[in-house]
Amino acid sequence: MLLILSLSVLLGGYSGYLSGRQEIAKAEVLADFQLLQDQFFLGMKDYNEGNLDLARQRFEFILARDPNFPGATDRLVEILRILYATSTPTAIPPTATLTPTHDTRPVEDLFVAAVNYYNASEWNLAVDTLIALRKENPAYRVIEVDSLLFRILRNRGIQKIQAESNLEGGIYDLALAERFGPIDDEAMKWRNLARLYMIGLSFWEVYPEQAVYYFGQLALAAPYLRDASGWSASGRYRAALVQYADHLARLGDWCQAEAQYQNALSLGADERLQATVVNAQIQCAPPTSTPTTTSTNTLTPTITATTPAGTIIVTNTGTLTLPPVSQTPTPTIGLTVQPSETATPSFSPSPTYQSTATPTPTEMSPPTSTLTTSPPSSSAFDNTKVVNIFQGNNP
Repeated sequence: MLLILSLSVLLGGYSGYLSGRQEIAKAEVLADFQLLQDQFFLGMKDYNEGNLDLARQRFEFILARDPNFPGATDRLVEILRILYATSTPTAIPPTATLTPTHDTRPVEDLFVAAVNYYNASEWNLAVDTLIALRKENPAYRVIEVDSLLFRILRNRGIQKIQAESNLEGGIYDLALAERFGPIDDEAMKWRNLARLYMIGLSFWEVYPEQAVYYFGQLALAAPYLRDASGWSASGRYRAALVQYADHLARLGDWCQAEAQYQNALSLGADERLQATVVNAQIQCAPPTSTPTTTSTNTLTPTITATTPAGTIIVTNTGTLTLPPVSQTPTPTIGLTVQPSETATPSFSPSPTYQSTATPTPTEMSPPTSTLTTSPPSSSAFDNTKVVNIFQGNNP
């Protein structure tokens, strides 16, 4: 019995020791997180005020303590890009990090104050108070303090994502809350939305079709979700559609580009975008040329001439092709009659109708010619047929 009692005491003491170590580790994690978070906010303040070198030192300090701290790497890259693009700035001595003042209140008062801050939704003050409580007495009401920390971090994470446009900070708070217990469906939903926004942002202006895919889902689920830049999910979706359409237009795929422009236009009227849509429509389906209509007319002129040898009747049949646009030409028909057995008429197209009959060798009255035809539309004649009819004693 003595041996069993001794073993029980030893096991109980060892369990207490492990539990105390775990609580101390949790308190150290929270304190370290609070320190890094404060440095992150101060670094953003220095960045916005133009104190780039000081901001650089703060973000380098954060990454040295936690290389995966959300947003710190991106901000440091932006600062270094600005510093290397401009002249070397004057070095600013870093300010000393202030150590929080030790809270001398009893742990019970600290716990009550943390509960009051929680009820008032003062999440930052509640976390600071619980960190001070843990430093004062890590073993005080462990389960209740852990439960309160879980709820505070959960609510603060949702608030950062939903209301403060601090997506990285909200994701980080929910990750800390998961160390105390599983998060609920609502917290999981907001964390997934924030992650989806960050994934879509990683494709921004690089792979526009992927940005359209991710921000298209966000525009349906949470159109007013914003990041620190102030861009809403629906605004980024519309801009990504235009970027994707521009990319397709550069590749010559005008029909797909028009479809993407139309999707962007459906999210809001824009006169400049409307003009771009019209241009894409023209490029996708260019207008075709008007076909030329060609008509044909059959010309059958009949010429009658009286000569001393008899009467000559000349009939010509031809097919004329009308040009698309032209004035109505009048062919010139010239006829020369010789006092022989064969009369050979000649046809010369000209703008007017003429008929010339020149009998030789005796004088006589000028021959008359009669032309009966419909107005031709061209001066090209084909297939001339001449018929001579001679009357009298002379052949």
